[in-house]
Amino acid sequence: MPGTNDKKVRKCQAQTTKMPRLPRIFIKGALYYITCRAESNQNIFQDEGDYAMFLDLLKKYKDQYNIKIFAYSLMPNHLHLLIEMLQQQDAQENDPTNTPQISEFMHNVNNSYTKYFNGRYDRKGHLFRERFKAAIVEKENNLSRMTAYVHLNPKKLNLVVELQDYAHSSYPLYLCHNDSNRQAKGMDLKGEIAEVMGLLENKDYNEFVSGMTQEVGEFIHKNLQRGGILGSDDFIAQVKAQIQNFQKKPAQEKKEVENKKYKFFVTVGGLAIVLMVGAGVVYFYVMNSKDGAAPAIQNTVIPAVQAIEWNQQEWDIKLIPITGGSEAVDTLNFKNGKFISAKLSSSGFVSSNYSVTIESNGKLIWETMQSSGESTASWHGELQENRMSGILSLRQKDLAAQDFSFISIGYRRRE
Repeated sequence: MPGTNDKKVRKCQAQTTKMPRLPRIFIKGALYYITCRAESNQNIFQDEGDYAMFLDLLKKYKDQYNIKIFAYSLMPNHLHLLIEMLQQQDAQENDPTNTPQISEFMHNVNNSYTKYFNGRYDRKGHLFRERFKAAIVEKENNLSRMTAYVHLNPKKLNLVVELQDYAHSSYPLYLCHNDSNRQAKGMDLKGEIAEVMGLLENKDYNEFVSGMTQEVGEFIHKNLQRGGILGSDDFIAQVKAQIQNFQKKPAQEKKEVENKKYKFFVTVGGLAIVLMVGAGVVYFYVMNSKDGAAPAIQNTVIPAVQAIEWNQQEWDIKLIPITGGSEAVDTLNFKNGKFISAKLSSSGFVSSNYSVTIESNGKLIWETMQSSGESTASWHGELQENRMSGILSLRQKDLAAQDFSFISIGYRRRE
Protein backbone atom coordinates (compact mmCIF):
# COMPACT_ATOMS: atom_id res chain seq x y z
CA MET A 1 0.00 0.00 0.00
CA PRO A 2 1.25 3.54 -0.71
CA GLY A 3 2.26 5.85 2.09
CA THR A 4 4.12 4.09 4.91
CA ASN A 5 6.55 2.06 2.83
CA ASP A 6 6.85 4.41 -0.14
CA LYS A 7 10.49 5.32 0.53
CA LYS A 8 11.51 1.72 1.08
CA VAL A 9 9.76 0.56 -2.08
CA ARG A 10 11.24 3.44 -4.03
CA LYS A 11 14.75 2.58 -2.92
CA CYS A 12 14.63 -1.21 -3.18
CA GLN A 13 12.11 -1.96 -5.92
CA ALA A 14 11.99 1.02 -8.24
CA GLN A 15 15.54 1.61 -9.34
CA THR A 16 15.65 3.11 -12.82
CA THR A 17 17.94 3.40 -15.78
CA LYS A 18 17.52 5.38 -18.97
CA MET A 19 18.20 3.97 -22.42
CA PRO A 20 17.25 5.80 -25.65
CA ARG A 21 14.74 4.14 -28.00
CA LEU A 22 14.45 0.78 -26.29
CA PRO A 23 13.63 -2.08 -28.68
CA ARG A 24 10.00 -3.12 -28.37
CA ILE A 25 10.64 -6.77 -27.53
CA PHE A 26 9.19 -9.40 -25.23
CA ILE A 27 10.57 -9.22 -21.71
CA LYS A 28 9.34 -11.86 -19.30
CA GLY A 29 7.83 -10.33 -16.17
CA ALA A 30 7.63 -6.85 -17.69
CA LEU A 31 4.96 -4.26 -18.31
CA TYR A 32 5.03 -1.57 -20.99
CA TYR A 33 3.93 1.93 -20.03
CA ILE A 34 3.05 3.66 -23.30
CA THR A 35 2.17 7.24 -24.13
CA CYS A 36 1.13 8.77 -27.47
CA ARG A 37 0.58 12.47 -28.16
CA ALA A 38 -1.13 14.33 -30.98
CA GLU A 39 0.65 16.26 -33.71
CA SER A 40 0.76 20.02 -32.90
CA ASN A 41 -1.02 19.30 -29.62
CA GLN A 42 -4.37 19.00 -31.40
CA ASN A 43 -7.15 16.84 -30.04
CA ILE A 44 -7.15 13.24 -31.21
CA PHE A 45 -10.57 12.66 -29.66
CA GLN A 46 -13.29 15.12 -30.69
CA ASP A 47 -16.39 13.39 -29.30
CA GLU A 48 -17.75 10.19 -27.78
CA GLY A 49 -17.65 8.41 -31.13
CA ASP A 50 -13.88 8.90 -31.38
CA TYR A 51 -13.27 7.48 -27.92
CA ALA A 52 -15.50 4.50 -28.74
CA MET A 53 -13.65 3.82 -32.00
CA PHE A 54 -10.24 3.85 -30.32
CA LEU A 55 -11.47 1.41 -27.67
CA ASP A 56 -12.87 -0.84 -30.41
CA LEU A 57 -9.43 -0.91 -32.02
CA LEU A 58 -7.76 -1.68 -28.68
CA LYS A 59 -10.13 -4.61 -28.22
CA LYS A 60 -9.43 -5.91 -31.71
CA TYR A 61 -5.63 -5.80 -31.52
CA LYS A 62 -5.57 -6.87 -27.86
CA ASP A 63 -6.89 -10.25 -28.96
CA GLN A 64 -4.84 -10.40 -32.17
CA TYR A 65 -1.52 -9.77 -30.41
CA ASN A 66 -2.30 -11.70 -27.22
CA ILE A 67 -1.68 -8.90 -24.74
CA LYS A 68 -3.10 -7.79 -21.42
CA ILE A 69 -4.29 -4.22 -20.89
CA PHE A 70 -4.14 -3.41 -17.19
CA ALA A 71 -5.05 0.27 -17.45
CA TYR A 72 -5.77 3.02 -19.95
CA SER A 73 -6.57 6.73 -19.86
CA LEU A 74 -7.63 8.41 -23.09
CA MET A 75 -7.12 12.16 -22.83
CA PRO A 76 -8.28 14.73 -25.41
CA ASN A 77 -4.81 15.13 -26.98
CA HIS A 78 -2.86 12.10 -25.73
CA LEU A 79 -3.26 8.68 -24.14
CA HIS A 80 -1.72 6.35 -21.56
CA LEU A 81 -1.61 2.53 -21.69
CA LEU A 82 -0.25 -0.08 -19.30
CA ILE A 83 0.08 -3.40 -21.08
CA GLU A 84 1.80 -6.76 -20.88
CA MET A 85 2.80 -8.95 -23.81
CA LEU A 86 2.25 -12.68 -23.44
CA GLN A 87 4.84 -15.03 -24.89
CA GLN A 88 3.61 -17.37 -27.59
CA GLN A 89 3.33 -21.00 -26.53
CA ASP A 90 5.84 -22.19 -29.13
CA ALA A 91 8.39 -19.43 -28.42
CA GLN A 92 11.72 -20.23 -26.84
CA GLU A 93 12.13 -19.03 -23.27
CA ASN A 94 14.97 -16.59 -23.91
CA ASP A 95 14.27 -15.52 -27.48
CA PRO A 96 12.39 -12.19 -27.52
CA THR A 97 12.20 -12.15 -31.32
CA ASN A 98 9.73 -15.05 -31.40
CA THR A 99 6.81 -12.88 -30.26
CA PRO A 100 5.17 -9.95 -32.02
CA GLN A 101 6.92 -6.74 -31.11
CA ILE A 102 4.99 -4.10 -29.22
CA SER A 103 5.67 -1.77 -32.14
CA GLU A 104 3.41 -3.86 -34.38
CA PHE A 105 0.56 -3.63 -31.90
CA MET A 106 0.85 0.15 -31.50
CA HIS A 107 1.41 0.72 -35.23
CA ASN A 108 -1.80 -1.11 -36.10
CA VAL A 109 -3.85 0.65 -33.42
CA ASN A 110 -2.57 4.14 -34.27
CA ASN A 111 -2.54 3.60 -38.03
CA SER A 112 -6.11 2.29 -38.07
CA TYR A 113 -7.32 5.11 -35.86
CA THR A 114 -5.55 7.72 -38.02
CA LYS A 115 -7.30 6.37 -41.12
CA TYR A 116 -10.64 6.56 -39.33
CA PHE A 117 -9.95 10.08 -37.98
CA ASN A 118 -8.70 11.45 -41.30
CA GLY A 119 -11.68 10.01 -43.14
CA ARG A 120 -14.19 11.34 -40.66
CA TYR A 121 -12.76 14.85 -40.44
CA ASP A 122 -11.58 15.14 -44.06
CA ARG A 123 -7.91 15.63 -43.23
CA LYS A 124 -4.60 14.12 -44.35
CA GLY A 125 -1.24 13.33 -42.81
CA HIS A 126 -0.03 12.17 -39.43
CA LEU A 127 -2.26 12.39 -36.40
CA PHE A 128 0.21 11.40 -33.69
CA ARG A 129 3.20 13.61 -32.97
CA GLU A 130 5.97 11.02 -33.02
CA ARG A 131 6.82 7.41 -32.43
CA PHE A 132 5.07 6.32 -29.27
CA LYS A 133 7.10 6.42 -26.06
CA ALA A 134 7.43 3.31 -23.94
CA ALA A 135 9.07 2.40 -20.66
CA ILE A 136 9.72 -1.15 -19.48
CA VAL A 137 8.47 -1.73 -15.95
CA GLU A 138 9.06 -4.71 -13.71
CA LYS A 139 5.64 -6.20 -13.07
CA GLU A 140 6.41 -7.59 -9.64
CA ASN A 141 5.89 -4.96 -6.93
CA ASN A 142 4.88 -2.30 -9.48
CA LEU A 143 1.68 -3.50 -11.16
CA SER A 144 -0.95 -2.05 -8.82
CA ARG A 145 1.05 1.16 -8.33
CA MET A 146 1.29 1.69 -12.10
CA THR A 147 -2.46 1.24 -12.64
CA ALA A 148 -3.04 3.97 -10.06
CA TYR A 149 -0.53 6.22 -11.81
CA VAL A 150 -2.32 5.79 -15.15
CA HIS A 151 -5.76 6.38 -13.64
CA LEU A 152 -4.75 9.58 -11.84
CA ASN A 153 -3.95 11.45 -15.07
CA PRO A 154 -7.41 12.99 -15.71
CA LYS A 155 -7.44 14.44 -12.20
CA LYS A 156 -3.90 15.79 -12.50
CA LEU A 157 -5.00 17.71 -15.60
CA ASN A 158 -8.14 18.96 -13.83
CA LEU A 159 -10.46 17.26 -16.32
CA VAL A 160 -12.61 16.00 -13.45
CA VAL A 161 -12.96 16.54 -9.73
CA GLU A 162 -13.70 12.90 -8.98
CA LEU A 163 -11.87 10.20 -10.94
CA GLN A 164 -14.94 7.99 -11.20
CA ASP A 165 -16.59 10.72 -13.29
CA TYR A 166 -14.05 10.34 -16.09
CA ALA A 167 -15.60 7.91 -18.58
CA HIS A 168 -12.62 7.47 -20.89
CA SER A 169 -10.33 5.45 -18.64
CA SER A 170 -10.39 1.97 -17.16
CA TYR A 171 -10.82 3.38 -13.64
CA PRO A 172 -14.64 2.97 -13.58
CA LEU A 173 -14.18 -0.68 -14.57
CA TYR A 174 -12.03 -1.22 -11.50
CA LEU A 175 -14.69 0.32 -9.28
CA CYS A 176 -17.41 -1.97 -10.66
CA HIS A 177 -15.26 -5.06 -11.15
CA ASN A 178 -17.84 -7.21 -9.36
CA ASP A 179 -20.71 -5.92 -11.51
CA SER A 180 -20.78 -8.14 -14.62
CA ASN A 181 -23.45 -6.03 -16.35
CA ARG A 182 -21.43 -2.83 -16.16
CA GLN A 183 -18.23 -4.62 -17.14
CA ALA A 184 -19.87 -5.93 -20.30
CA LYS A 185 -20.46 -2.36 -21.55
CA GLY A 186 -16.77 -1.54 -21.62
CA MET A 187 -13.59 -3.29 -22.63
CA ASP A 188 -13.35 -6.76 -21.16
CA LEU A 189 -10.56 -6.41 -18.59
CA LYS A 190 -11.99 -8.87 -16.06
CA GLY A 191 -8.85 -11.02 -15.95
CA GLU A 192 -6.46 -8.09 -15.66
CA ILE A 193 -8.54 -6.36 -12.98
CA ALA A 194 -8.85 -9.58 -10.98
CA GLU A 195 -5.06 -9.91 -11.04
CA VAL A 196 -4.59 -6.40 -9.65
CA MET A 197 -7.32 -6.77 -7.04
CA GLY A 198 -5.74 -10.04 -5.94
CA LEU A 199 -2.51 -8.17 -5.18
CA LEU A 200 -4.53 -5.69 -3.13
CA GLU A 201 -6.33 -8.57 -1.40
CA ASN A 202 -9.60 -7.09 -2.74
CA LYS A 203 -9.25 -3.93 -0.67
CA ASP A 204 -11.07 -0.83 -1.86
CA TYR A 205 -9.44 0.28 -5.11
CA ASN A 206 -10.64 3.86 -4.79
CA GLU A 207 -8.88 4.19 -1.42
CA PHE A 208 -5.74 2.63 -2.86
CA VAL A 209 -5.57 5.15 -5.70
CA SER A 210 -6.44 8.09 -3.45
CA GLY A 211 -3.68 7.01 -1.08
CA MET A 212 -0.89 7.40 -3.62
CA THR A 213 1.22 10.28 -2.33
CA GLN A 214 2.26 13.18 -4.52
CA GLU A 215 5.90 12.29 -3.85
CA VAL A 216 5.50 8.81 -5.29
CA GLY A 217 3.53 10.10 -8.27
CA GLU A 218 6.21 12.65 -9.11
CA PHE A 219 8.94 10.05 -8.73
CA ILE A 220 7.23 7.70 -11.16
CA HIS A 221 6.52 10.53 -13.61
CA LYS A 222 10.12 11.73 -13.59
CA ASN A 223 11.49 8.30 -14.38
CA LEU A 224 8.96 7.31 -17.02
CA GLN A 225 8.35 10.43 -19.08
CA ARG A 226 11.45 9.93 -21.23
CA GLY A 227 11.31 6.15 -21.33
CA GLY A 228 13.61 3.73 -19.55
CA ILE A 229 13.63 0.67 -17.35
CA LEU A 230 11.91 0.72 -13.99
CA GLY A 231 12.52 -2.13 -11.57
CA SER A 232 14.99 -3.96 -9.36
CA ASP A 233 18.70 -4.33 -10.15
CA ASP A 234 18.20 -7.96 -11.22
CA PHE A 235 15.36 -6.99 -13.56
CA ILE A 236 17.40 -4.18 -15.12
CA ALA A 237 20.31 -6.56 -15.73
CA GLN A 238 17.96 -9.09 -17.33
CA VAL A 239 16.45 -6.48 -19.65
CA LYS A 240 19.84 -5.14 -20.71
CA ALA A 241 21.06 -8.64 -21.51
CA GLN A 242 18.01 -9.44 -23.64
CA ILE A 243 18.27 -6.13 -25.48
CA GLN A 244 21.92 -6.81 -26.30
CA ASN A 245 21.03 -10.28 -27.64
CA PHE A 246 18.21 -8.78 -29.68
CA GLN A 247 20.44 -6.10 -31.19
CA LYS A 248 23.18 -8.55 -32.17
CA LYS A 249 20.91 -10.81 -34.23
CA PRO A 250 19.64 -8.22 -36.75
CA ALA A 251 23.19 -6.97 -37.34
CA GLN A 252 24.40 -10.44 -38.31
CA GLU A 253 21.39 -11.09 -40.53
CA LYS A 254 21.66 -7.69 -42.18
CA LYS A 255 25.26 -8.35 -43.24
CA GLU A 256 24.23 -11.57 -44.99
CA VAL A 257 21.20 -10.05 -46.68
CA GLU A 258 22.95 -6.92 -47.96
CA ASN A 259 25.25 -9.06 -50.13
CA LYS A 260 22.19 -10.25 -52.11
CA LYS A 261 19.97 -7.18 -52.08
CA TYR A 262 19.80 -4.24 -54.48
CA LYS A 263 17.46 -1.26 -54.25
CA PHE A 264 16.04 0.79 -57.11
CA PHE A 265 14.08 3.99 -56.54
CA VAL A 266 11.71 5.32 -59.17
CA THR A 267 9.64 8.46 -58.54
CA VAL A 268 6.65 9.18 -60.77
CA GLY A 269 3.99 11.81 -60.14
CA GLY A 270 4.60 12.04 -56.40
CA LEU A 271 4.75 8.25 -55.90
CA ALA A 272 8.02 6.59 -54.99
CA ILE A 273 8.34 2.91 -55.89
CA VAL A 274 11.12 0.92 -54.25
CA LEU A 275 12.16 -2.33 -55.87
CA MET A 276 14.13 -4.72 -53.72
CA VAL A 277 15.77 -7.76 -55.25
CA GLY A 278 16.94 -10.52 -52.94
CA ALA A 279 17.30 -14.28 -53.19
CA GLY A 280 15.54 -14.26 -56.56
CA VAL A 281 12.38 -12.55 -55.28
CA VAL A 282 11.24 -9.08 -56.24
CA TYR A 283 9.48 -6.89 -53.68
CA PHE A 284 8.06 -3.39 -53.85
CA TYR A 285 6.96 -0.64 -51.51
CA VAL A 286 4.39 2.00 -52.41
CA MET A 287 5.27 5.33 -50.84
CA ASN A 288 3.81 8.81 -50.68
CA SER A 289 6.13 11.68 -51.57
CA LYS A 290 5.23 15.36 -51.47
CA ASP A 291 7.22 18.44 -52.42
CA GLY A 292 10.46 16.51 -52.63
CA ALA A 293 10.19 15.28 -49.03
CA ALA A 294 11.44 11.86 -48.05
CA PRO A 295 8.76 9.32 -49.02
CA ALA A 296 6.78 7.66 -46.22
CA ILE A 297 5.92 3.98 -46.45
CA GLN A 298 2.22 3.43 -47.07
CA ASN A 299 1.98 -0.29 -47.82
CA THR A 300 4.08 -3.05 -46.30
CA VAL A 301 6.36 -5.13 -48.51
CA ILE A 302 4.53 -7.65 -50.72
CA PRO A 303 5.86 -10.09 -53.33
CA ALA A 304 5.48 -8.21 -56.61
CA VAL A 305 3.69 -10.95 -58.56
CA GLN A 306 1.06 -11.38 -55.85
CA ALA A 307 0.61 -7.63 -55.54
CA ILE A 308 0.02 -7.19 -59.28
CA GLU A 309 -2.56 -10.00 -59.31
CA TRP A 310 -4.14 -8.56 -56.16
CA ASN A 311 -4.70 -5.21 -57.86
CA GLN A 312 -6.29 -6.87 -60.90
CA GLN A 313 -9.01 -8.79 -59.08
CA GLU A 314 -12.40 -8.12 -57.58
CA TRP A 315 -13.99 -10.42 -55.04
CA ASP A 316 -17.57 -11.50 -54.46
CA ILE A 317 -18.14 -12.25 -50.79
CA LYS A 318 -20.90 -13.51 -48.52
CA LEU A 319 -21.53 -11.42 -45.38
CA ILE A 320 -22.68 -13.48 -42.40
CA PRO A 321 -24.02 -11.60 -39.30
CA ILE A 322 -22.14 -12.88 -36.25
CA THR A 323 -25.13 -12.40 -33.95
CA GLY A 324 -27.58 -13.94 -36.40
CA GLY A 325 -29.74 -12.52 -39.16
CA SER A 326 -29.97 -12.47 -42.93
CA GLU A 327 -26.88 -13.05 -45.02
CA ALA A 328 -25.93 -10.65 -47.81
CA VAL A 329 -23.51 -10.50 -50.73
CA ASP A 330 -21.03 -7.78 -51.62
CA THR A 331 -18.32 -7.10 -54.19
CA LEU A 332 -14.93 -5.82 -53.06
CA ASN A 333 -12.61 -3.93 -55.41
CA PHE A 334 -8.96 -3.08 -54.80
CA LYS A 335 -8.01 -0.56 -57.45
CA ASN A 336 -5.03 1.82 -57.60
CA GLY A 337 -4.47 1.63 -53.84
CA LYS A 338 -8.16 2.25 -53.05
CA PHE A 339 -10.70 -0.12 -51.51
CA ILE A 340 -14.35 -0.06 -52.60
CA SER A 341 -17.25 -2.05 -51.18
CA ALA A 342 -20.16 -2.03 -53.64
CA LYS A 343 -22.71 -2.54 -50.87
CA LEU A 344 -21.38 0.18 -48.58
CA SER A 345 -20.78 2.61 -51.46
CA SER A 346 -24.53 2.59 -52.09
CA SER A 347 -24.96 3.68 -48.45
CA GLY A 348 -22.61 6.65 -48.79
CA PHE A 349 -19.33 5.08 -47.58
CA VAL A 350 -16.37 6.50 -49.50
CA SER A 351 -13.43 4.56 -50.91
CA SER A 352 -10.41 4.25 -48.61
CA ASN A 353 -6.71 3.46 -48.60
CA TYR A 354 -5.83 -0.05 -47.48
CA SER A 355 -2.74 -1.66 -46.00
CA VAL A 356 -1.40 -5.06 -46.97
CA THR A 357 1.05 -7.36 -45.20
CA ILE A 358 2.25 -10.84 -46.01
CA GLU A 359 3.23 -13.44 -43.45
CA SER A 360 6.03 -15.97 -43.73
CA ASN A 361 3.53 -18.74 -44.59
CA GLY A 362 2.31 -16.78 -47.60
CA LYS A 363 -0.94 -15.54 -46.06
CA LEU A 364 -1.84 -12.05 -47.26
CA ILE A 365 -3.61 -9.78 -44.75
CA TRP A 366 -5.36 -6.54 -45.69
CA GLU A 367 -7.06 -3.89 -43.55
CA THR A 368 -8.95 -0.68 -44.13
CA MET A 369 -11.47 1.62 -42.52
CA GLN A 370 -14.26 3.43 -44.38
CA SER A 371 -16.40 6.30 -43.18
CA SER A 372 -19.71 7.95 -44.00
CA GLY A 373 -20.44 10.94 -41.82
CA GLU A 374 -20.33 9.59 -38.25
CA SER A 375 -20.52 5.96 -39.40
CA THR A 376 -17.49 3.72 -39.83
CA ALA A 377 -16.76 0.31 -41.34
CA SER A 378 -13.62 -1.55 -40.26
CA TRP A 379 -12.45 -4.38 -42.54
CA HIS A 380 -9.89 -7.11 -41.79
CA GLY A 381 -9.35 -9.73 -44.50
CA GLU A 382 -7.05 -12.69 -45.07
CA LEU A 383 -6.18 -14.24 -48.41
CA GLN A 384 -4.49 -17.60 -48.91
CA GLU A 385 -4.62 -20.00 -51.83
CA ASN A 386 -7.22 -17.87 -53.64
CA ARG A 387 -9.65 -17.98 -50.72
CA MET A 388 -10.57 -14.87 -48.77
CA SER A 389 -12.17 -14.57 -45.34
CA GLY A 390 -12.39 -11.91 -42.67
CA ILE A 391 -14.38 -9.64 -40.36
CA LEU A 392 -16.42 -6.47 -40.99
CA SER A 393 -17.28 -4.25 -38.00
CA LEU A 394 -20.00 -1.74 -38.87
CA ARG A 395 -20.70 1.22 -36.56
CA GLN A 396 -23.56 3.48 -37.65
CA LYS A 397 -24.95 6.45 -35.78
CA ASP A 398 -28.10 5.72 -33.77
CA LEU A 399 -27.97 2.03 -34.72
CA ALA A 400 -26.73 -1.01 -32.83
CA ALA A 401 -23.20 -2.14 -33.71
CA GLN A 402 -23.08 -4.88 -36.34
CA ASP A 403 -20.30 -7.42 -36.86
CA PHE A 404 -20.05 -9.77 -39.82
CA SER A 405 -17.76 -12.56 -40.88
CA PHE A 406 -17.25 -12.92 -44.60
CA ILE A 407 -16.01 -15.56 -47.03
CA SER A 408 -15.28 -15.35 -50.73
CA ILE A 409 -17.70 -16.99 -53.16
CA GLY A 410 -15.83 -16.00 -56.30
CA TYR A 411 -13.25 -13.69 -57.82
CA ARG A 412 -12.24 -12.49 -61.27
CA ARG A 413 -9.35 -10.72 -62.89
CA ARG A 414 -9.78 -7.25 -64.34
CA GLU A 415 -7.90 -6.49 -67.51
